[in-house]
Amino acid sequence: MMKKRFLFNAAVLTGTSLVARTIGIAFRVYMSNMIGAQGIGLYQLICAVYFFATTFATSGITLIVTRLVTDSIAGGEPGKAKYVTRQCLFISLILSVAAAGLLFIFSDAIGTHFLNDARTVLSLRVLAPGLPFMAVSACFRGYFFARRTAIKTASEQLLEQVIEIAVFACVVGVMAPMGLSYACCAVAIGTTAAEILSCGYSYVLYRLDIKRLQGKRTRVAHFFRKALWIGIPVTLSSCLRSGLSTAENMLIPAGLKKNGASYEKSLSDYGLITGMAMPVILFPSVFLMSFSMLMIPEMSEAAAATRKNSIHYMTQRILRFALLFSIPVSVIFFFFADSLGALLYNDTQVGAYICMLAPLAPLLYLDSVVDGMLKGLNEQMRYLTYNIIDSVSRVVFIFILLPIWGIRGLIAVMFFSAVLNCLLSLMRLIKVTHIQFRLFDWVIKPFVACFLPCLALDSLCDTGLIPANGVWTVVLILLAVVFYLLIMTVTGAIKKEEIHWVRTLIKK
Repeated sequence: MMKKRFLFNAAVLTGTSLVARTIGIAFRVYMSNMIGAQGIGLYQLICAVYFFATTFATSGITLIVTRLVTDSIAGGEPGKAKYVTRQCLFISLILSVAAAGLLFIFSDAIGTHFLNDARTVLSLRVLAPGLPFMAVSACFRGYFFARRTAIKTASEQLLEQVIEIAVFACVVGVMAPMGLSYACCAVAIGTTAAEILSCGYSYVLYRLDIKRLQGKRTRVAHFFRKALWIGIPVTLSSCLRSGLSTAENMLIPAGLKKNGASYEKSLSDYGLITGMAMPVILFPSVFLMSFSMLMIPEMSEAAAATRKNSIHYMTQRILRFALLFSIPVSVIFFFFADSLGALLYNDTQVGAYICMLAPLAPLLYLDSVVDGMLKGLNEQMRYLTYNIIDSVSRVVFIFILLPIWGIRGLIAVMFFSAVLNCLLSLMRLIKVTHIQFRLFDWVIKPFVACFLPCLALDSLCDTGLIPANGVWTVVLILLAVVFYLLIMTVTGAIKKEEIHWVRTLIKK
């Protein structure tokens, strides 16, 4: 029953996230047409500060709720789950209102002196009121994860996406002609409206679900100590990483400018990489992100019951699945980058960046899955340490390399960061779970199995026999996937038990 519920939740989250990511990519394309690469670069600067504020307001709260509610329900004490959720809501409201107030009051100073661009001030002020609603939604999300009711989290996520796009589409036509500041503000209005309305929706779902828990609200002994133990490492890690990320985002345009580019060109390149190419690279990760979040309560429950065999099995299976998926994604991005850039953004430069960044995919995808498992295994302090090392390294190398190498320096830093963070997290997971990492079966085989058909299809395109258009790009990618699966199955790289596992997942 537990396995069936896990698979169902994973399928629901994956399906909804896939729809949301698809809508998100379409939204990015629409944004790029409305506000341009420079506008997207400017909004990425705004988001850097906004994400720091959201990190302060919400970081750690979802994990605290998920872990403590999971433990309460597993221990047969649903009344404690009610108490945990209520207390976390109170804490998150205090922190988020404080963060919103500070962001609103100091938006002028942050935009003018910190980001060195006064055009960011208006958007920061518009985003500030959405912080308390985001924090409350984060609590509800943690509760729904603990309850294994993924469909509620998924529907809230989808609703938020739709509202953001709808509001932006309604106001951008009026605001964009007024200048880049107002064009970015149109995005901010959509984001804030989405946070408010989706929070209301989550609250209704929460009230309906909480009534199903039997018993009165029961006090949890040493609640704050437990919450701090779980949340502080994650919060500190996230705040530090977000703060360093904000500093990093400030340094990037400045570093590119020192390399000889104008501020406008630096902002455009920044927008092309972070706001257009990276969303494409990260798009397929939707299939793994859901597992990452769902693994937290599953791992937590198995660890609490000292079920070492279950932990070993889940870790082995998820890691192998992550690599069998992410490696062919990386290869496909590498070979079809130009076509994807032209198809999505009608911009060959975006395609060039997709090609450069394609090898990042396995590292980023695997890291997200590993981090989810480490959190479930009570490895928050390690998570904190690794994130500090990674974030500090990124800022230092950006400061040093960008004035010398320009955009190539930024890409080099992204690769260094991904390799470092993934290796540290993976080595810790292997040590904790005592699994064997099978390089040949998990990495080399899937790489060869996808590289060969992609090379053949790409060579066929070079002959001119296949027209270079969007329809044929999709067809070729699908053919590459089919050939990859055939090669993996015929050679025995994908085992019968794994095919049976997938069939079971689909049936359930």
